[in-house]
Amino acid sequence: MKDIILRTAAEKIQCYGLRKFTMDEIAEELKISKKTLYKYFSGKDEIIHEYFIAIVKSDIESTEEALKKANSLSDKLNAIVNSYHKYKLPAHVYDEASKFYKNEWEEVQKLKNYKLELINDILKAAVNEGYLKKDINLNIVGVMLEKTVDTLFSYEFLSENNMTIHEASDKVINILLHGIMDDSQKKD
Repeated sequence: MKDIILRTAAEKIQCYGLRKFTMDEIAEELKISKKTLYKYFSGKDEIIHEYFIAIVKSDIESTEEALKKANSLSDKLNAIVNSYHKYKLPAHVYDEASKFYKNEWEEVQKLKNYKLELINDILKAAVNEGYLKKDINLNIVGVMLEKTVDTLFSYEFLSENNMTIHEASDKVINILLHGIMDDSQKKD
C-alpha cells in the first residue's frame, strides 16, 4: 500500500508541484481515508522526502546499469546525464525543491555530485586512452558541466527554449565532444 500511495503522490507532485498537492487528493483518488494514509506516512513532508529518495536511488541504479551497456564516450556521457528515475522530476518540481525543501534539495545535489564524479572519471580515462586531448583541463570541464546542468534543470530555460532536459543534455554533450566551430571552417 505504501508504494501505491507514493506512486499516486508522485503523480500529484508532477502535476501540481510539491506545495500544492494535498493528502485529501491522494486519499480521494485511492478511495481510502486520510487515517489510512497516516498509517503509512506521518504527513506530506515524509511523502515528499520518500519521493526524492526514490528518484535518487532509481537514478543511481539506472545510471550504473546504463554504463555497463555503454561503449563509446558519447554513450557513457549520455548514460550518466539521461538516466531513468522511478518517478518523473519535472523542471518546475526541481526548481521548487531548490527553493523550499532543503533536505530534499541536498539529496538532489548529492546525486548531481555523484554524476559529476562519474563524468570526471570517464573523461580522465578518455584522456589516458587518447580519445581526448591531453591538454584539456578537466577541472574547467567539470565546472562547465556543473553550471550547464544547473541551467538545464532551470524551468525557465527549458520552457523559454521549448526543450526537454533530454534534448538539452544531448546538445550539451554534442558541443562538449565536437565543439561549436563548423568543420569546414577549421584550419590545421
